[in-house]
Amino acid sequence: MARGRGDLKARAQAAPAGSAFAAEVVTVGNEILSGRTVDTNFAHLARLLEAAGARVLHHESVADVPDEIAAAIQSAMSRVPLVVVTGGLGPTPDDVTRKGVSQALARPLSLDADILENLRARWRGRGGRDPMPANNELQAMVPRGATIVPNPVGSAPGLQIQHEASTLFVLPGVPMEMEAMAEQTIAPWIRARAARSVTYFTLRTHGIWESVLAEKLHDLASALPGYAVAYLPGGGGVDVRVRLPLGDPAGLDELRERARRVLLERIGAYAFGEDDESLESVVGKWLVARGYHLAIAESCTGGLLAGRITDVPGSSAYFDRGVVCYSNAAKVALAGVPASLIEEHGAVSEPVARALASGVAKVSGTEVGIGVTGIAGPTGGTPDKPVGTVHVACFAPEGEWHRHLRLTGSRGLIRDRSVTAALDLVRRLLAGLPEPVR
Repeated sequence: MARGRGDLKARAQAAPAGSAFAAEVVTVGNEILSGRTVDTNFAHLARLLEAAGARVLHHESVADVPDEIAAAIQSAMSRVPLVVVTGGLGPTPDDVTRKGVSQALARPLSLDADILENLRARWRGRGGRDPMPANNELQAMVPRGATIVPNPVGSAPGLQIQHEASTLFVLPGVPMEMEAMAEQTIAPWIRARAARSVTYFTLRTHGIWESVLAEKLHDLASALPGYAVAYLPGGGGVDVRVRLPLGDPAGLDELRERARRVLLERIGAYAFGEDDESLESVVGKWLVARGYHLAIAESCTGGLLAGRITDVPGSSAYFDRGVVCYSNAAKVALAGVPASLIEEHGAVSEPVARALASGVAKVSGTEVGIGVTGIAGPTGGTPDKPVGTVHVACFAPEGEWHRHLRLTGSRGLIRDRSVTAALDLVRRLLAGLPEPVR
């Protein structure tokens, strides 16, 4: 554990009156501790709890061992009024969370007849042969005094237990099941009891370093008194998340607008969207607004750019085609790049990127074209063109832009960042913003 019990307890007790009450999350699973499974459940729960009004003070992951689970639950419940546990509610022998809960609270397990019948009905409804395997009956074992949390998408029911001054929620580890149950049960439970819920406004940026962003926003404390600002780098950009001050819910729109206005005045050219808006969806909106269609010719990104574009529902309204021109011959045949251009400048070059963008637009008859060519590594680099050298270009009625990228990191990271840079280049061009610095 990163912090001692006394430290966390002091933090919980020091929370000001009217603030969100404290919570802790325990995730259970050998697969999480081995690194084979990424703990996305905690990320989802932390966001959900915070938005509902619970302040998450600590997170712990433990193995599928009843003693470890029990110790983690007892420790958490000694500090905070809300504890959420996920994982280990399935039908296999390593699903021992119920046993850990029973041990932690000194509440014996007993078979719940209603749960058992529901499990059998679900088994039959899915075409299972009678009798249902005995292992599945483990999911009907419930600690004394527990209330069942319905599972709308799976078989394992969750648990809610009031124990002394704390409330314990126990949910399955399958993300789809956990998310549905938390949103339908835990979030409303918190909102009904929390002094307030937390509201955020997030402005998403690309093309600016986190340190430079912080410099441009250094005066936010005076410009937005009562707001709290956090910088969240990742995914090729930095999100600026602003927690709105506590106030009349009727004034939230005004509070959001104030935050939006102050941020855009300082970093408008770098801001591509708000809250959960993606860069590819924003590009799609600009294409629709202009009445344009898009075609893509990509080499080192191998179709990832087209994949990002078509991840957006309704992208068929503006996306025409994407071609992967991996070989030089493909660049010539599919995008109309002159062979002499490749011979003179090399496949990874500004002229070829520009020719890919304009050529695929001409071949497809679209108004907008994107070209990407580069060296994603880990081999293939030269002193003049090291691994991470990528050229992206955009062709549109508004102009023809190019950007030379010098990226670092793994092959996957270089490819992902190349896609993001290409999307942002299109966004800036169509939005009438300044061309990014090379």
